Amino acid sequence: MTDARPDFVPYDRPSPLLTAIGGFLRHRDDPLRAGFLVEGPKTNARGLLHGGVIASVGDVVIGHALAVRTDPPTPLITVNLSCDMIGAAAEGDWVEIAVVPTRTGRRLAAGTATFAAGGRVIANVSALFMPSRPAAAAG
Repeated sequence: MTDARPDFVPYDRPSPLLTAIGGFLRHRDDPLRAGFLVEGPKTNARGLLHGGVIASVGDVVIGHALAVRTDPPTPLITVNLSCDMIGAAAEGDWVEIAVVPTRTGRRLAAGTATFAAGGRVIANVSALFMPSRPAAAAG
């Protein structure tokens, strides 16, 4: 898969969810771009990209893009996620994701992700996050 998309490499911030979905890639040089091939566990019964995958992957890529905007990266918790499914991608389609951070503050961070396949937008995801409290302070 990476041979077909030489600008994309395996995602280097693995999580159990991304491992289960499989085949998730990031752009080699642009931390605001990611992509994947629609296949197997990413599809619904009709062979189309499942909306739950869009929501989950959107949450992950937006959250990671916002977290690394600070040094050190800020662990974030999703407080709101909105998905607009405006098209479809079929098994075998390449889906590319472009993230736009819209706010990075002390109490809230926000961003959007646009999913495109075959040169057309198939979904827009917006997410709002808050910093997670360190475990010692949570008590």
